[in-house]
Amino acid sequence: MTPVSPGGDPRAPRESSTVVLDRPFFARPPEVVARDLLGAFLVVRAAGVIHRVRLVETEAYGGRDDPASHAARGPTPRCAVMFGPAGHLYVYRSYGVHWCANVVTGVEGSASAVLLRAGDLVSDDAPGGSPPAALRGPGLLTRAVGLTGAHSGADCASGVTGSVWFERPARARRAAWRATPRVGISKETDREWRFVLDVPREPRRGGVARRPR
Repeated sequence: MTPVSPGGDPRAPRESSTVVLDRPFFARPPEVVARDLLGAFLVVRAAGVIHRVRLVETEAYGGRDDPASHAARGPTPRCAVMFGPAGHLYVYRSYGVHWCANVVTGVEGSASAVLLRAGDLVSDDAPGGSPPAALRGPGLLTRAVGLTGAHSGADCASGVTGSVWFERPARARRAAWRATPRVGISKETDREWRFVLDVPREPRRGGVARRPR
């Protein structure tokens, strides 16, 4: 994993560095990658502007062993990228309206991916730092950063020279998360492969905040 600055410049000082997630990070089971992406950043470069989204909700999908997955029936023109190398984007249109972005995981040929469900859009360029914009839903997320079907197949594990990559703070602590059943599907509805970043709770008056369970 390559250290870079939050703006994606490898020449920046190490103390302000983040780590770009490489192919071995994604070449693991989808539920493991989905958990580890919580708190990481999706970074998209478009027209000279860099958009950064801190991921707060992800959802894992398998291959032929997962009836809820697009890959359950094998490769098709739409989902063929899921059977390719880990670290590539799989972007599809949902209900003919919204683009949904996934990153391919696991072993080539087995098909699995992680859906990017929600995040907080942050800006490094705003004076004093601006409040993050909440993107709750995969369609809102892709629209905010300009991801479309044209990005499907893009290699996100080739470093900051591409248009899309993932990174996280070099000294990030493991994020607290909770697992729930996946949403918006009709099969395998009990599989707890939806992962949500836990937000610290406000302390009660006269007491202390409870830790996430």
